[in-house]
Amino acid sequence: MSAQRKDFSLDGLFGVKGLDVVITGGGTGIGLYMAKGFAVNGAVTHIVGRRREKLEEAKETILGLKSDAQVTIHVADISSRSEVDGLAKSLEKVDVLINCAGIVLPDPPCTHLTPLAELQKAMLSSPPETWSQTFSVNVESVFYLSVSLLHLLAAAPHGGRIINVSSIGSTMSDPNTHQPAYQASKAAVNHLTRLLASKFREHGVRVNAISPGYFPSQMQDPSNPKSNLARSKELVPLHRGGEEEDAAGTAIWLASRAGSYVDGQVIPLSGGRDWGLGSEY
Repeated sequence: MSAQRKDFSLDGLFGVKGLDVVITGGGTGIGLYMAKGFAVNGAVTHIVGRRREKLEEAKETILGLKSDAQVTIHVADISSRSEVDGLAKSLEKVDVLINCAGIVLPDPPCTHLTPLAELQKAMLSSPPETWSQTFSVNVESVFYLSVSLLHLLAAAPHGGRIINVSSIGSTMSDPNTHQPAYQASKAAVNHLTRLLASKFREHGVRVNAISPGYFPSQMQDPSNPKSNLARSKELVPLHRGGEEEDAAGTAIWLASRAGSYVDGQVIPLSGGRDWGLGSEY
């Protein structure tokens, strides 16, 4: 019996045409970059967010790139269990789920050089809502939406894929940052990724995470000269911030045949910044 012929073409390895891809936070930032990549390459792309106007703008942007792209809008607050349930019931087919929605809430600034009394006061002044809201959006929504869509992902012809969006803040311990709730939540996403991978593996669903560095987004304003993105030439070993194609390409790799042997992993997407290289070190 002859061996089955393998398809090493780009479409065969990296093709996502016809896949139903659900992207939370798909109206802005990294979620939108990924939505562009999937939609332009033929995926049926579902973008989820709280603000209809942002989703409408995102859809128009995508259609400007490919007029016949298939883009569907879903208005939902994924921090709400009832709205997650409603979203799950509205979907009939899901091949890929990308949990990209996330928030970072400001905390009083402090560093390792802050005098002890001021350091303690600043860190204790972080309100309880900062922690509860951050974990609700960044961690709990990932768990509940992934589980709610498990039956659809398990029915995907070539296996379901979940891609969680973490952050290099999940592993870096830079004392100059002051986002403890955000960084802790993203560390939780990393472990949740491995947990879900272990739970879902017998049902043919792979779970991985992407850990981005500095990308243009609502969290990283390139016009702010003090932002890490603006300083990326100094901070990042590759001397630049992340670009739209970097985010889209990594997600397409994990969702396609090319990434089918990757499971339970957290993929750094930071230009080497996660090594700990930069002016702070």
